[in-house]
Amino acid sequence: MGMTVTAFRVSAKGGVVRILRWFGVKSLCGLGAGLLMLSGCAKPPAPLAAVAPPAPVGHVYPTVVAVPPPPSRHIRITPAQAAQVQQAFNVIALKSALMVGALSCNQQSRYDAFMNEFQPHILADQHVMDAYFHRIDGYAGQAREDDFVTLLANNQSVSGISEGNVFCLNNDAEFDAVLSLKTPSDLDHFVTDRTPGPGYGTIAAAVR
Repeated sequence: MGMTVTAFRVSAKGGVVRILRWFGVKSLCGLGAGLLMLSGCAKPPAPLAAVAPPAPVGHVYPTVVAVPPPPSRHIRITPAQAAQVQQAFNVIALKSALMVGALSCNQQSRYDAFMNEFQPHILADQHVMDAYFHRIDGYAGQAREDDFVTLLANNQSVSGISEGNVFCLNNDAEFDAVLSLKTPSDLDHFVTDRTPGPGYGTIAAAVR
């Protein structure tokens, strides 16, 4: 998939080591009678207060995906069909984002639990995606779908890296949310009706 998992994990664990060197300073305090007493001898600076990392927010992924449009205006997609396709793309996008997070943050067991719970529904949505690409691109549809899915995962990986050391916390919170869902309908509402945090809009992965 071309994910930059190692680079992310290194940057997430990165830190700054500060070394303070105090050079020998001769105190001029109390050198002898008649000398001017100096006040305010040098003191080391107060230690810097630790900055707490941002709190995990969960559901940070832009699960609404830009569906590639048909290449020809002669391919008609009804509003009902478009809604079904959009829903399927959203679910597959969430699956992809959770996979990226699981690989980056060693959360494979949580991803497996998600797939075991919703696999039939996700497989049905995968079939909807397959059929859509075949319809708009014919025999070239599979290659275009492969490119789409790869670019989607790469974009999600880059987005995760940009979150820095809070990415894995957010991903864990996202797993908490999806694993609390009980039905396929709950999953559909999760990817459609719940809005991610500020700065997360529609993710574009259209390939043409």
